[in-house]
Parts: sequence; structure tokens; C-alpha cells
Amino acid sequence: MVQAPVKTVFNPQGKEHNNSENSIVSVAPQLPYYVEVRTDSLITFLLHIYNFTDRKLVQKWLDARQQTGFYFEITQHLHLAFADQRDGKSTRYWWFIYYDDVEKKRIISNIKIQEHLVKTKIENNVVKEKLLWNGLIFRSEAEIRIAKALSSLNIMFFANVNGFMGLNGLPISNHDNKQREKAEVDFLVFHNQKCMILEVDGVHHNNTFHRQWDCKRDRVFLRQGISTVRFSAEQCYENASAVVKEFLELFN
Repeated sequence: MVQAPVKTVFNPQGKEHNNSENSIVSVAPQLPYYVEVRTDSLITFLLHIYNFTDRKLVQKWLDARQQTGFYFEITQHLHLAFADQRDGKSTRYWWFIYYDDVEKKRIISNIKIQEHLVKTKIENNVVKEKLLWNGLIFRSEAEIRIAKALSSLNIMFFANVNGFMGLNGLPISNHDNKQREKAEVDFLVFHNQKCMILEVDGVHHNNTFHRQWDCKRDRVFLRQGISTVRFSAEQCYENASAVVKEFLELFN
């Protein structure tokens, strides 16, 4: 009896992309749903998809693709993209699995995690998509235009940064007695040995809840010497260069 050759590499069928510096690519331009999974869950899913058995070889394949900008079309109905390492250094990586109604049953059967719509409604009924530019994920074209304007001037920045704010000892800001609260900033910008935040405010920032939250967040950052400067999404979209110019002048 002739034994089947032992596979020494995981080489899945599909179309791989690594976005170039100047590309603007919708993360899931045609697929309406996505789930976020850790590496262990993704390996199990890929073993099922490709009828493969060696976890170590799949892990090796993923290890080489743990970088922003990686995007893989398994089929026209099922895509894969690298997400981030959101839980900190030395923790497991996260990935996006994008799919449509054709793959929905298989996803739900094999991945026990809440699914999300790629497109979501906001207050003015404008549809938002996650967009990818230069390996960074943005929520709008206005944000991408700001990123391009900053990059063109060789300004150091971080986009859509998540973190926690300490609230101890703040009578108004921690009225519900939280020790800390999660916060996200649109752009954390470093210039002239200083740091400031640039916010691209869409229409949803006009409602009462967001106004109160924005004011609290701005106060907490200001206690650490970090000022927040807000521009409307319309201004950022129509004249990103002027917005960045005015913003950078405030560093002086």
C-alpha cells in the first residue's frame, strides 16, 4: 500500500493581497458580515475549510502574515484579514473573517462569536464602511484624507487609538464611580516634542450623549497635558490640508 506524502507546508488556495502605501481599499468591499477571532479559533476554522490536519503548519502560515494590510480572498464568499494585537504585547493576535449569506451558516456553525455588519447606520442615515489605507483602519474617507495630509508632511501620528483613562478623584467625570473608562482617539499626533489629539467629528457628536462624553474625555486628557482639537468631518473631507495646517500651528 502506497502512503500519501506527508504535507510539510500549508499552501491554501486563494488570492492574497498586501495593500501598498498609497492604496485605499475597503476591507470588505463586497461582503456584508464579519466576525473577529483569535488565532487559535482561526486555525481551527482553516483546518475545517481546507480539510487540513496539521495545526503547526497553519500557525506557521499565519505567523508570516501577522501584519496590517494582509487580506486574503479564500473564495468570493469568504475573506480573511489581519486585525491587531489588541490585548497587549505577548498576547494572541486577532483576525477578521468576512463573509456573505452563502457562507453564513458555516460561519455560525463553526465560530461561536457574535457577527457584525460591515456597514452600519448612523444618525443621518449615511453608511459607514471600515476603510484601509497604508495598513491602518479608518471609519471614513474624511479620516483618510487627514491621515494623508499628516503623512505628506512627515508628521508622526497614530490613528484610531484605543486605551483607558483614569478617573479616580474626578467628582464630575467619574460620577458613576468608575476607576477607569475605555476611550478611543481619532488621531494622536506628535510634533515639536509635544502631543495633541485631532478629532474628526461626524454628525453623531451633536447628540447630547456624545457631547457630554466628548467633554469628559477632553477634560481627562487635558489633565495629562494633552489638548484635543476638533474639526467637523465635512471640513476634514473638503479641505484636509488646511485643517492639518491650522492644527499644527497650535503646537506653537
